[in-house]
Amino acid sequence: MSAAFPGHPLFDTPEHLPNQIERPWDYPSLQTFMAKLPPRCHDDWEAGAQFLMRHTTTTGTYSQFRGEVQRFLNFLWLRREKTLSQAGGDDIDQYMALVKKPLLSWATPKAAGRQRGFVTRQGVRVANPKWRPFYDAETRRKDATMSVVVASLNIFFTKLVVSGYLPKSPMIESTRKAQKASKSEHSGNQKGLGTIRKKRTTAPRLTTFQWSYVHDSVMAAANEDSRYERNLFVIVTMKALYLRVFELAAHGSEDSDDYVEPVMGDFGRTTVGNRNYWDLHVCGKGGKDRWIPLPASYLDYLKRYRRYRNLSPLPEPGETSAMVTRVNSETPIKNKRQIERIFEESMMLAVNRMIRENLHEAAEELRQASQKTHLLRHTGASMDIENGRQIRDVSEDLGHESAAFTEEVYIDADTAKRYESGYIRSIV
Repeated sequence: MSAAFPGHPLFDTPEHLPNQIERPWDYPSLQTFMAKLPPRCHDDWEAGAQFLMRHTTTTGTYSQFRGEVQRFLNFLWLRREKTLSQAGGDDIDQYMALVKKPLLSWATPKAAGRQRGFVTRQGVRVANPKWRPFYDAETRRKDATMSVVVASLNIFFTKLVVSGYLPKSPMIESTRKAQKASKSEHSGNQKGLGTIRKKRTTAPRLTTFQWSYVHDSVMAAANEDSRYERNLFVIVTMKALYLRVFELAAHGSEDSDDYVEPVMGDFGRTTVGNRNYWDLHVCGKGGKDRWIPLPASYLDYLKRYRRYRNLSPLPEPGETSAMVTRVNSETPIKNKRQIERIFEESMMLAVNRMIRENLHEAAEELRQASQKTHLLRHTGASMDIENGRQIRDVSEDLGHESAAFTEEVYIDADTAKRYESGYIRSIV
């Protein structure tokens, strides 16, 4: 490494990380660097590596987390002479200042281009002498950049707290001002000028209470009138499999290669490990394919819907029956607006039931929500995360490029607790 920069890249690419953890001697320059640090720094490295191992299947997310974790550890160990267990709010504030204005010796010049951290030399992985933690020290960091930095560190520290490695997150003691881009980069709060309230980015969703009413109301309607079997299938499929509205209907131009018509043959069996599972193939936004594993409990709904349509209990390979059809017909639904109408009708079944039970405020809230067609997708993902499903698994089934984005949009448990504790405070 250049003498101008005393640090070292810490984590290799996702395909190399497992070997780096198992065979540290294959990284002699890193071993030499770590040997000069206090023993607790080795524990910090191990904690960072185990955190990153959870994200190796999502390249974009891994790169974001890896960059932030190894930047912060280099800063903490070398600039602050501390370990993670000693980090506090002041250290986070100082790190944010470094992010906004990196030291020249800590940044790769723009003219040199982005540099990989490790290269192979004589069969081992060694540090690339041109690598630096930051890129282009001359570019100002915008609010969007700072938001990603803060979100990444928040997730990292939260995982360390949950695992028991840290007693609390040092982000709690960091100042909000330090986490924002410098004031000159954006307008805001000038004397005499009003500011626009920033919208929360969390996805709209149904509460558990609302979803139960929707599900049970549609189930009751289907039990009384079979034409609502289609409604039950649609809402359960959208919620359980995180589907966008258009993904249940034919989409694309019929005379082009991008035309997609969902059929029952999109359901299939796959073998993973020693077990067989059912999944659904979906062609989603941008023509991106994904295969979504079916919950075991979902199969009962699928069988019920197929029985209503006089089909065999479960789909067969190559089956061409349309996924969703018109009532009492095998004519496929051709546009997403028809799916939206099924969704809206289902929501209104629950709204009307609430009105009959004198839950007028709840009914009005649900009526307004009936216009948000992504609601069931968001509800299913949020509930599954709350119930302990891994973020990266939910992210892949949603079709997101980044698990970090999924976490930012769907994880809001701390905020929910804060609002609840704020709501029940006493004035006197």
